[in-house]
Amino acid sequence: MTEIFKNINEYVDEVEHEEEMIRLGKQRVNKRRHSHVQREEESVTSYGKVMVSQTIRPLAQCIQTYLESNAESIGQPQKAFTKLRHVEPEISALITAKHIINTITQHKPLTATAISLGGKIETEIALQNFKNLNPELYEAVKTDLDKRSWNYSYKRRKLRESAKRDDVAEWEEWDTNTKLQLGIRLVELMIEATGMIEMGVEVINRKRTKIIKQTAKTREWITNRNSFNELLNPEYLPTVMPPKQWTSVTGGGYWTKELPELDLVKQKNKIFKRELENFDMPEVYNAVNVMQSTGFKINTFVLDVMKHAWDNGEAMGGMPPTKDMPIPNKPHDIDTNPVSRKEWKKQAVICHTENSRMFSKRLLYAKILWEADKFKDYTNIYFPLQLDFRGRAYCVPAFLNYQGISGAKALLSFSHGKEITEDNSGGFWLAVHGANVWGNDKVTLEERAQWSMDEDNMAWIRRVAEDPISNREWEDADSPFQFLAWCDEWIRFQNEGYGFISYLPVAIDGSCNGLQLYSLMLKDKEAGKLVNVVPSDKPQDIYQLVADAVTERLKDEAAQGKEFAQLWLDYGVKRSTTKRSIMTICYGSTRYSCTDFVVEDLTKRKDKGEIHPFEDMFKPSIYLAGIIWESIGDNLKSARKGMAYLQSIAKVVAKEQLPIHWVTPVGFPVYQSYPEMKSKRVKAMLMGEVIKPRIKEETDKTDKLRMSNGVAPNFVHSLDSAAMIRTVNIANKNGVKNFCNVHDSFGTTAGDVEMLSASLKEAFIQTFTETDVLKEFKEDVKSQLPVDLHDKLPEELEKGDLDVQLLRECDYFFA
Repeated sequence: MTEIFKNINEYVDEVEHEEEMIRLGKQRVNKRRHSHVQREEESVTSYGKVMVSQTIRPLAQCIQTYLESNAESIGQPQKAFTKLRHVEPEISALITAKHIINTITQHKPLTATAISLGGKIETEIALQNFKNLNPELYEAVKTDLDKRSWNYSYKRRKLRESAKRDDVAEWEEWDTNTKLQLGIRLVELMIEATGMIEMGVEVINRKRTKIIKQTAKTREWITNRNSFNELLNPEYLPTVMPPKQWTSVTGGGYWTKELPELDLVKQKNKIFKRELENFDMPEVYNAVNVMQSTGFKINTFVLDVMKHAWDNGEAMGGMPPTKDMPIPNKPHDIDTNPVSRKEWKKQAVICHTENSRMFSKRLLYAKILWEADKFKDYTNIYFPLQLDFRGRAYCVPAFLNYQGISGAKALLSFSHGKEITEDNSGGFWLAVHGANVWGNDKVTLEERAQWSMDEDNMAWIRRVAEDPISNREWEDADSPFQFLAWCDEWIRFQNEGYGFISYLPVAIDGSCNGLQLYSLMLKDKEAGKLVNVVPSDKPQDIYQLVADAVTERLKDEAAQGKEFAQLWLDYGVKRSTTKRSIMTICYGSTRYSCTDFVVEDLTKRKDKGEIHPFEDMFKPSIYLAGIIWESIGDNLKSARKGMAYLQSIAKVVAKEQLPIHWVTPVGFPVYQSYPEMKSKRVKAMLMGEVIKPRIKEETDKTDKLRMSNGVAPNFVHSLDSAAMIRTVNIANKNGVKNFCNVHDSFGTTAGDVEMLSASLKEAFIQTFTETDVLKEFKEDVKSQLPVDLHDKLPEELEKGDLDVQLLRECDYFFA
């Protein structure tokens, strides 16, 4: 009887939470919309985007008709015509639509609106003139302004100054009457072309004033659109009772009809959704239900420290400071000293950029802390799951979840712990986890455990657990808040000994999982040695291997006096510098993305206090990315061979204008389809861009390049998702109840790590011995092609002599 009442109370609580999710979603949508209305930016709202796209074509046609009829007329041409003929009708239509729709729900005076609109056409013509006469200067100034500001008036002023300086380009200033006449003509044309707006009269400051306003039909459409949008955008939160089980491709996760029904697989393709219904996927359903039934609770020890940092404005453990970086004072000679002015501007831009980045980070932490505080008194919270089209599992609630940033992960403990005993080696794995989150994870497992048990380390770890505010050594960890959570758990285990019930999620991670998968697919022993799929006494670290090779190359180039080489040597190339480039090459990344990863690493290291010596990050990053790309070289032969094989198959299929369809080893169907988009963009100089509605829809053709580039990462991700699903099912059968998985990282309680690790190895062994996944992929594709095209497919790849069964002996496969 008690259990029934407990379930009823849980359900009532859950219903209230799901109703709140709808309310929070409405508040978020309306707050965003009101913000756009206040800033007169309604053209970027949900309804505004639709209205702009639907206005362009009819308004452009109307403008074209107006220009043609006036070109043939006899007599003095209209002022509006003489100016408007210098701009393409599509661009005039875009500028007009965005300008009017920016204030569509407000009653704006016709005269002021028309003058402002005419001014925007004046700016467009002047900028076209500037661009034609000096394209290099125009692009340089425009690119710099785009990085620094969204403000139209500021950008216009700076471009005008650049154009007028040294008579680079003619910038004709129009009189107010010309702007007014042109603006009124465009407003009239928009009324005629769309019927969205009308002119009316309103008393403003005791005077009858002509205004522009939305028609009654437009008002009704906007109201309905907003109401619809509110319902479609709930703010998903964790559930307070186990999520609804997935038994079909729709309807799992949340319990009430208040929320929109979720699909198991997030995708837009309706054909795929219908196909999915025909597949029996017991392994998939079971694993997803097991994972989302794992209960969590808020780690209040970590939450208290975070709240202290937040309330006191401290940038603690990677949290952002609550105050902006101060903009440097202007030098006294800024008007007369160009060197001083340039230096001040450079420093001011750095501050503005950093403050913008910190603002985003602040919003993220504010949301995480709000959710953690909301759920801190619950003994159980759960995270409903969905899959992407490759089968990868994702938490539906954003912000606070175990797949989020390190700070979010640290706030979560399992609600049902497991006793640590000598038999289950939980103490050992808890010790290893501490070294891992500290950053000492490239040594043997025994050395990691020894680091946690070292007498000197134990002394300061105990101080941290007792008073983390006064003892801040934990902030030096790779994952500070996760390490802080471990300090508390570790000391309590030390105090209590065996029999201690541990609730902390302990993770074991793959070593460059993409390359691990290619090594197993192709039985490549040489590549396998680099990523721990071959037994070894110590862990192999491909990221550090490449980082060392890069350092050696930099020494040679520094001796030759190459720019940036010595600066990079002084700053240091870490494994983190090369990690993303190596990880993603297995998924088809390029040398260009390698540059982005170097910039990203520089930014992260700066956040940790490692100030780099570069004035501008981009050029040094391009330089180092080239060296990293070459240093990766022969180490990834199997990945490149596997990618080429998959891409050549994709090209044959795409040439026939077909999607690619395959089934993973756990029975999950993957449907890759990238239709070609016939999208021409109408781009105004300052007013943004929009797709023409007449060519906005997908075509019947397949985008061959995207199909080819997408198949390698999608195939590899479908395999890692299959391995995860199989691992969960095997581990669950062997008694593991808690799961905290992030694609190629598997987490459970310390007392279950041993069993999870063994289950994971069995899952991979089954996946790569029971079927030849590359051969199966080719056979799946064959069944979709006409027989006469079968010989166009590539020959099956030669396999190496890697013994997959030896995974059972690989201590560092996932560690």
